[in-house]
Amino acid sequence: MRGATRQDALAARRSGAGGRPALDRARIENIERTVLAFPLARPFRAAIRLIESVDILLVRVACADGIAGCGYAFAFGAADLAAIAASARGLCPLLVGEDAVQVERHSATMFRALALLGAGGPALAALSAIDIAVWDVAGQVAGLPLCDMLGGARDCIPVYGSGGSLQLDTEELVAEAAGFTALGYPAYKFKLGDDLAQNLERLGAVRRAVGPACKLIVDANQQWKPKEALRVAHAIAPLDVWWLEEPVNAQDVAGCAEVRQRAPMHIATGETNFGIGECARLLEQRAADVLMPNLQRVGGITGWRKVAAMAELHGIPMASQVYSEIGAPDVRRAQRAHAGGRAVVAGAVQADVADRRRLGPCAGAAGSPAHARHGAGRGAPCALVQWCILDGANKTDGFL
Repeated sequence: MRGATRQDALAARRSGAGGRPALDRARIENIERTVLAFPLARPFRAAIRLIESVDILLVRVACADGIAGCGYAFAFGAADLAAIAASARGLCPLLVGEDAVQVERHSATMFRALALLGAGGPALAALSAIDIAVWDVAGQVAGLPLCDMLGGARDCIPVYGSGGSLQLDTEELVAEAAGFTALGYPAYKFKLGDDLAQNLERLGAVRRAVGPACKLIVDANQQWKPKEALRVAHAIAPLDVWWLEEPVNAQDVAGCAEVRQRAPMHIATGETNFGIGECARLLEQRAADVLMPNLQRVGGITGWRKVAAMAELHGIPMASQVYSEIGAPDVRRAQRAHAGGRAVVAGAVQADVADRRRLGPCAGAAGSPAHARHGAGRGAPCALVQWCILDGANKTDGFL
């Protein structure tokens, strides 16, 4: 059934001389942009920012025969999103009239258009949203979910629960962690603040509540210099932290490499590094045990694939950041990497507080409730949502 669907989709694109694909079916007719705002009922606080609203630029690439693909970029506030929307307004017309499935060509076209302005920040976020939408169209034309379009290296991937706002008091933080573990998530991530004693108190309370089996991840959001990051890393180590995320400024690659070399736990970073080149620097300088590229900061799915290939060559596992519904198929396409002679799963997917009840329980590999699995949602019209994240993070020794 699945094979027939693919053959039908491919046959529908063949009408030109010599069997060349016709452009009509996937020709981009229009690219719509919609700005959305989602004020948070309770602000979310990280170490470097209070987040009161999540603002979204939704990009819809409309093609002939009713095919439409969607992508989006986000910002924390209308002013930040306005810059992304302005960039998208300039980039979208470049693709109108083109064949949507030529994703690499479209990415190159948009990067060339930004050559003098610079393909970073808001411009890169706009480009990424368009790239995601074009990939969505390409998947629908092929009759395949995105994970299969990208190669489908595995049937399941690890995910972890994420939340832990600094707005939560210790009791609320413990309740959130317990909520994730009750739903089957064997790993939980939360924020660290600037008070070491308070961090230790919160981390200790969570550890006691979830027990020794749950992997704990802590996120510093770039708040320290390398020496302070190492002081904190050694102080929290007795509480068995799985990884410490973004301990120093994202641009301080040398400092992050120093922390990674001397810290007693794994170091994850990359979510606020912009472009393929910055991810390459992290890998070349061995600044990450876990690389976490953000889809809208590396050029969308096209850029993410290139970062994933580099990470594989360096033997560094990757985890998605924020885009869980798209990061799942992206991470699934990654091959296994190896470190120290043993396999490590080249990917993990973040499931935020808003996701956790949407991500229902499922048996993972070997029957353990530890993975998101492939196979659900195949009837959905959107190629990106034909991968359904179903459950928590891998707690076996196979990951790191």
